[in-house]
Order: sequence, then structure tokens, then C-alpha cells
Amino acid sequence: MKISTLSSKHQTTLSAEIVRQLNLLPGMRLKQSVEGNRIVIEPLDDVSTAFGALKPKRKFRSSAEETAGMEAAVAKETMERERQR
Repeated sequence: MKISTLSSKHQTTLSAEIVRQLNLLPGMRLKQSVEGNRIVIEPLDDVSTAFGALKPKRKFRSSAEETAGMEAAVAKETMERERQR
């Protein structure tokens, strides 16, 4: 059994042994729940493990390409409005 202390900010520290046993990494999200008088902390599935599992519907572009595309769309819309006048 490992013992930790609750800080004034309601924080506690996991022991290094528990972190190693569960392969926890900094930044991982942990789910907290109460079962009876016990606190249960479980690691959430890492979303990055699913990366690439789904094929995107469109090609991802750089922000410069997105900006150029938006500027072209605005210019096209502006030209169409001018023609309608």
C-alpha cells in the first residue's frame, strides 16, 4: 500500500512504482470516480493511439494554403457581386 498526502490545492502525488506499473506518462488524462468510500483513478485511452485509423475526407493543408484558399474564395465572391450590379 502506498500513502500520499492531499495538499491545500486538493492535489496528491502518485508513487513512482504505480506510475511505472501502469505505464503512465506526463500529460495523460486520468478518470476519477468514487466507488463506495474509495477513490478510483484510471488512465483514459490515449487518443493518439487511434491517430490514422480513420481516413480524412479532405486533404489537410498548411495555414498558408488555407489562407490563400479563403482569399481566393472572397475575391471570387466579390467579383460575382460586382457582375450582378
